[in-house]
Amino acid sequence: MTAQEGLATVRVLVVDDHPVIRDGVRTGLERDGRALVVAEAADARTACRLAEQVRPEVAVVDLRLDAGGHGVDVIRYLHLHLPTARILVLSQAGPADMVAAIRAGAHGCVSKAATSAELARAVADVLTGPVLPAELAAHLIGELRQESRSLTAREREVLRCLAKGYDNREIADDLDITVRTVNRHLENIRGKLGHRRRSELIRIARARHDG
Repeated sequence: MTAQEGLATVRVLVVDDHPVIRDGVRTGLERDGRALVVAEAADARTACRLAEQVRPEVAVVDLRLDAGGHGVDVIRYLHLHLPTARILVLSQAGPADMVAAIRAGAHGCVSKAATSAELARAVADVLTGPVLPAELAAHLIGELRQESRSLTAREREVLRCLAKGYDNREIADDLDITVRTVNRHLENIRGKLGHRRRSELIRIARARHDG
């Protein structure tokens, strides 16, 4: 009997090309009692297929999948096709790769050097909010601030509205401009920040606003 008996069990997909890592994650999470590993994958294609089948609440994903594909491919797929799934990166990658994962749709990161208890806590925490080590959060905020310097004052106002969840008509009304002008500003922002999907712009806008 675990200390967490009676609590809802979180369904987890583990994506890592090393069997020993997958075994360790599964054992650690199930020992904690708050999570149940419902599927495992060693490559991106299998991960995406299994995700559709088991529909996990949390996906724990390594970025470097030597067995095929890349963890970021899995993150993008989950972000697009299973938007309710929370994505936690488990990796030894550097800050730049971790930031790329966050931009792709990941909700948190934890080092492979983390203990089983730390990983279990991260899986539980990512259900309700982002899980970012302090140094990674600082790195991400620094990048966002650097990017924002290339935006005009009006483009920053559009980002502020995006952070509030406004649609294009609401942005136009708030800024007293036309929807066509809003669309032009959004296209300029996409070009400057290198992000095409609105969901990515909203993520950036909220991270910048919170920072």
